[in-house]
Amino acid sequence: MKLNLRCLSRLALLSTLALTSLQVTSQTHAAEPLEIVFVDVMGGAATLICTPEGETILLDSGWPGLDDRDPKRIVYVLKEVLKKEKLDHLLSTHWHTDHYGGVEGLAKRVEIGRFWDRGLPEDPGVDPANFPDGPKMDDKLGIAYRAASKGKRTVLKAGDHIPLKGDMKVTILAASGKVMAAPANSKPNTLCETAPADKNKDDSDNALSIVTKFQLGKFDFFDAGDLTWNIERQLVCPTNLVGEVDLYQVTHHGMDISNHPTLMKSLNPGVAIMNNGPRKGGSANTVKWLRELPNLKAAYALHKNAGTSEADNLAPEMTANHDIQGGQFIRVTVAPDGSSYKVRIGAYGKEAEYQSK
Repeated sequence: MKLNLRCLSRLALLSTLALTSLQVTSQTHAAEPLEIVFVDVMGGAATLICTPEGETILLDSGWPGLDDRDPKRIVYVLKEVLKKEKLDHLLSTHWHTDHYGGVEGLAKRVEIGRFWDRGLPEDPGVDPANFPDGPKMDDKLGIAYRAASKGKRTVLKAGDHIPLKGDMKVTILAASGKVMAAPANSKPNTLCETAPADKNKDDSDNALSIVTKFQLGKFDFFDAGDLTWNIERQLVCPTNLVGEVDLYQVTHHGMDISNHPTLMKSLNPGVAIMNNGPRKGGSANTVKWLRELPNLKAAYALHKNAGTSEADNLAPEMTANHDIQGGQFIRVTVAPDGSSYKVRIGAYGKEAEYQSK
């Protein structure tokens, strides 16, 4: 009888230790941060996200060709910086070469679990006339995208959500030129009273970009691809459908046919990051509008704009790449509860910490 009691005591102790180990493991896993890395694809777009649950999401894949320069840069950040081996999700905001052109090169190098886009002309229920810039069935990039995404695609519409593990929430605010419906009892946005006038209708695929909002606790991140002026205004007028955000990916590489001042004022971001190139984006007007935002704590750029003056560029210490070759990324690390976030240029740059709203 004594031996049995001793055995039972040991079993109880082992069970307690196992349970404690599981709890520690769970706590350790739950403490992982949210990572957002702005990969330099020289005036294209490639924003790589790793959630606290370890899911990876790539927003756009950069340019094609150039010996797969952009896929290589993305895969380097994925594997060497974030220590992940696959892309769980790839979202292409719209059908311009600098946003979906890297898919073929990526698919050769990493597994891609799920593709998200605004639709292809042949999809059921999609208006085939709503594809001014492709991707055509017979062009090289269109063929490559269809081959890589076959059987793994989902078409996104305004108001949709991308299902992720854990507490991360992704909302599609606009897609294919349509914005989500305003919630009941929405209040008018008073900033709309002084909003600049609309521009001529944009008939390019830019105006059809997918717009996403990522939320983790108090932290909010906004990415609108290359959305242009008139649809940007619809996101916040007459009602602000976005709310205020902490991190703003400066729209359309910082071009001033985008970045509607009323949108930026309504978002009231804490930090802005511009994915421009050495001779693409980063316009003087956009830099001016960013500087006029009353609560913006910092604005970063992937490149110095070689075509504008020093005064019309963001601060040198907030600029990742000063030479035309580029390659340096900007990394944002968000606390697991979303309460704060740090921004660093490259792997070893000085970190700056900001509190979420």
